[in-house]
Amino acid sequence: MAEGGAADVETQRGEIATLLKTPLRRADTWYLVDSRWFKQWKKYVGFDSWDKYQMGEQHVYPGPVDNSGLLTDGDVLGLKQHLIDELDYILLPADGWNKLLSWYGLSPGQEPIALSWLKHYLKVQSNLQNIQLITILCNNYLTNSVHKK
Repeated sequence: MAEGGAADVETQRGEIATLLKTPLRRADTWYLVDSRWFKQWKKYVGFDSWDKYQMGEQHVYPGPVDNSGLLTDGDVLGLKQHLIDELDYILLPADGWNKLLSWYGLSPGQEPIALSWLKHYLKVQSNLQNIQLITILCNNYLTNSVHKK
């Protein structure tokens, strides 16, 4: 077992990797995880095949899930505007969030950032001749409230 009674790093890596492949479905609840914390977790569990040299070492242990980088300063209920998927946060299905929470806990004073549903659509920008995936996060943060688990 890893720090704090968590599953060993190989188990964590495998379970979260599988859950990250879960397709988005309208009725599901997904959670935002700060990309900085998630990158540290990836380093700790050796998530990327090219980055396993510090796997399991205490000095890269990520600590409790910390979403403070997603929150407005001094407001544990306010989500920053203009956040970018995979740059600022990753989306994790409820099963993955629950696993991370059971392994690492949540930073004191924070609440889970839950999305009650998601909608994806493609927007064609003909002048740039490319297609961008635009993610519209239709969630309870539109009213500046937090979905409490």
